Amino acid sequence: MSQQKVDQKKHDKANRKSIVRKKKIEEIASLVCVSIIAIAIVGWIGFSVYKKAEQAKLANATYEYNEITTTAIQDYLGTLNQ
Repeated sequence: MSQQKVDQKKHDKANRKSIVRKKKIEEIASLVCVSIIAIAIVGWIGFSVYKKAEQAKLANATYEYNEITTTAIQDYLGTLNQ
């Protein structure tokens, strides 16, 4: 092994705690970022579904109509039969 590799191993061994701590922090930070993105996507999908459900609910709303009179139709049909 070259002297440079030996020095690098010594440096890594001396700073192992800080290297491991940095790796853990990076892992936690990436996990937090992925979690935030996943929550945002799920929230967006949920809101979109809710919005579409509300639109469908309004589209399927029933309205009450006044009583329909069929006298004009009956008069017309009566004239056709004659």
